[in-house]
Amino acid sequence: MMPIGRAGPAPVKASGPIDPATAARDAKLHKVSTQLEGLFVQQMYKSMRATVPSDGLFSGGTGEEMFTGMLDDHIAADTPQQWKHGLSESIFKQLKNAVSVQGSPLPPETSALKPTGVDK
Repeated sequence: MMPIGRAGPAPVKASGPIDPATAARDAKLHKVSTQLEGLFVQQMYKSMRATVPSDGLFSGGTGEEMFTGMLDDHIAADTPQQWKHGLSESIFKQLKNAVSVQGSPLPPETSALKPTGVDK
């Protein structure tokens, strides 16, 4: 009987020394891909919450909306960490390929992205 495990060949590791510029670029790409994954999960929870009827006998009003929004943000920050195969690795691979094809350096870090709490 064969053990259940990963199908396909094992990932290939880089055999040579890693360039510091490449390592810094990959670190930035990992951070951005994790943030994008967190943003996706936040939007998913926001869309799911919009499907739940909010009117009724026990409607909490503005306070409930604020609480559920904060709760969704918190849950969205923790959800990708529970995924065995999250989106961030796929996003990273796509971004890495796009940057490699362009051959241009990454732009400097900006605070324009809203922190999701995922990249703790």
